Amino acid sequence: MMKKILLLILYLTFSCVQAQQRQIDSLLNLLPKTQNDSLKLTYYQKMCELCDAKDRLKYGALALKFVEVLESKTSGISKISLLKYKGGFKSTVSIYYREQYDFKKAIEIRQELITLYSNIKDTALLEQNYSIIINILSEQRKMSQAFEIANGRLNHYEKSNSLYYIAYYQRELGEIYDRISNYDKMVEYYEKNLATNTKMNDRKGIALAHAELEQAYYYNGKSENALKHNLKSLQYFQKENDAEAFITLLQSSAIYTQLNDFNKAMELSDQCLKIAMESKDSSLVGSVLFRRAGTYAKMKDYINAIECEKRYFNINLDVNNDFNMMNAGMAISRYYVKLNQLENAFKYIRISDSLAKKTGDIYAERGLYELKSNLYKRKRNFEMALKNPLKYNQLNDSLRELEDHADVEKRDMILEFEKDQLKLKDEQLLKDQQAEAEKAKQKIITVSISIGLVIVLILLLLIFRNYKLKQKSNLELSQRNEEISKQKHIVEEKQKEITESITYAKRLQEAILPPLEFINAHLKNSFVYYKPKDIVAGDFYWAEKVGERFFIAAADSTGHGVPGAMVSVVCSNALNRSIKEFQLADTGKILDKTRDLVLETFEKSTSEVKDGMDISLLCIDSKNKTIFWSGANNPLWYIQDNNLKEIKADKQPIGKTDNPKPFTTHEIEYKENTIFYLFTDGFADQFGGPNGKKFKYKSFSDLLLKHNQLSQEQQADTIHKAFTEWKGDLEQVDDVCVIGIRL
Repeated sequence: MMKKILLLILYLTFSCVQAQQRQIDSLLNLLPKTQNDSLKLTYYQKMCELCDAKDRLKYGALALKFVEVLESKTSGISKISLLKYKGGFKSTVSIYYREQYDFKKAIEIRQELITLYSNIKDTALLEQNYSIIINILSEQRKMSQAFEIANGRLNHYEKSNSLYYIAYYQRELGEIYDRISNYDKMVEYYEKNLATNTKMNDRKGIALAHAELEQAYYYNGKSENALKHNLKSLQYFQKENDAEAFITLLQSSAIYTQLNDFNKAMELSDQCLKIAMESKDSSLVGSVLFRRAGTYAKMKDYINAIECEKRYFNINLDVNNDFNMMNAGMAISRYYVKLNQLENAFKYIRISDSLAKKTGDIYAERGLYELKSNLYKRKRNFEMALKNPLKYNQLNDSLRELEDHADVEKRDMILEFEKDQLKLKDEQLLKDQQAEAEKAKQKIITVSISIGLVIVLILLLLIFRNYKLKQKSNLELSQRNEEISKQKHIVEEKQKEITESITYAKRLQEAILPPLEFINAHLKNSFVYYKPKDIVAGDFYWAEKVGERFFIAAADSTGHGVPGAMVSVVCSNALNRSIKEFQLADTGKILDKTRDLVLETFEKSTSEVKDGMDISLLCIDSKNKTIFWSGANNPLWYIQDNNLKEIKADKQPIGKTDNPKPFTTHEIEYKENTIFYLFTDGFADQFGGPNGKKFKYKSFSDLLLKHNQLSQEQQADTIHKAFTEWKGDLEQVDDVCVIGIRL
């Protein structure tokens, strides 16, 4: 009868495989006859689903080749749909490599899919691939890498307060700690997961969190806590999910057994047995009988324990499950020994012995040698009783060596994981300390500059007061010549003090400008032509290096002279904070944050302040060959192959404006010998020449294009000479700032 059942199973399996292959062959025949590209993609997708594990690479590669053909031509399929198909086919190939234990290749493909799904902003598929990478790393026992990814994704979603994915990665981290048997940390993350699901009012998530907490406490030997969470998960599953309810009830029975509450354990076991019998699923009946036998055994009711194990044995005999039959036979033998029914015990030992040899389970063999030795002792067959312990000891030594090796491997893995955790904590602490130190430094700079500006304001008030005094003295000029002379002397002295104060203010302003040596050290072929209209200026240049990225800007604050200088300090400080405090690297986002900080500073005033700046901000990453730029009212000019190109700025300032929009980040091709020009409007707006007109941007661009082959130092000299000659004897109308950079 068993042979017939086995032959029937083999026949059905073979028939199923043949049917799948026939479907694949049919789809392959349809492909050349089908003109519809969408339908062809569906065929390829179906083939990838139907094929055997060994053929996944073959059909996945065929499907990807067809996607490449569609990408190279115009088709009616949207780009996003095509990319999703491409991602699905790549996933098939990744599964192939994972099943071949080529984990490195499988992860490489998953990382490509992360980039793909990030670009099309498909969060669900993106996080699915992150989860798969975490699982592959966990399979390889690379727990630190798995933790780093999961914790990084959790931090990412905590910043945006995305509760669904916060719960998702709390669960992932709980599973990682489960794998390394750190049940305290497992409890910690599932408690967090429970709190997040409660916040979302996700009843299924709450139930699953309780179920996981039940497992963690059960593993930790805290049965009462395990039972508490088990019952809470059961409240949900009994209403919503029969399968989960059955599993939870069965686990409840096991927990009550552990707590020696046998009445409750058997009551729940009866419920499980009824559900299993009604379902007519023999595997469910078997799982209940297996647990039920354990409960009877703990109650020392060995007759009922044997009855349950025999029924469990027969169920597994029907499905030809040698492993379960072997374990059932060994359990029956032990219970017969307890009842001193030695012949019955020998009968089931012989059955289990045969199955152990068939399955090759050396752990079972070791247990059987021990059982046989005890039985032979009871039967006073001392020769056989002595023979079996020798075999037991041989097997036991081999297994202990294997177990010790596995324990050492696991201990090493846990130690490495804990070491990496400590390293991560130390690195984070160092980063926090550096951030605090930088924040304190910026505060000192801000306070120092503010004090300097207050002094300048006081001096300006003195100027105004002295001016009034001078007016009054002029009215009384005819009667008070002597007094005028005296007042003139006072005014001259005060004027000298004011000039000295403004000169000192210039030194304060120069403190916010980056040293030219700093710029030249990172941009060797560059120049900065900076010519303030007055002692202090509204225009300023700014530079900073963060990692491999070098930021440089030319900015024009509202006004010039002392008011412009005051605004420039506020704007420069806002740029520094955007880069250092908020750690922004995208040029558009830097300008967005700078605008927020400038507005925040001026909002403290009771009167409406609309001051701000125009700016041209360039970011160069020489190592990774990338260039980004953003501008507020001021454009970017650059010369490639002797052609001058322009990128227009966003038509809005860094400051208060109607309908503010996010600033645009432009990516520019990194090409050797390209020259970039950042500038304010001072040069083009200067009056001069034979007719006293503005120099204008067209003349300015022609000047740069004509002399772009000169060295950066020669270009700066040429710009200075052109400006001086054009201005002639006329007054300089505005501050001038021009920066040139050659790659």
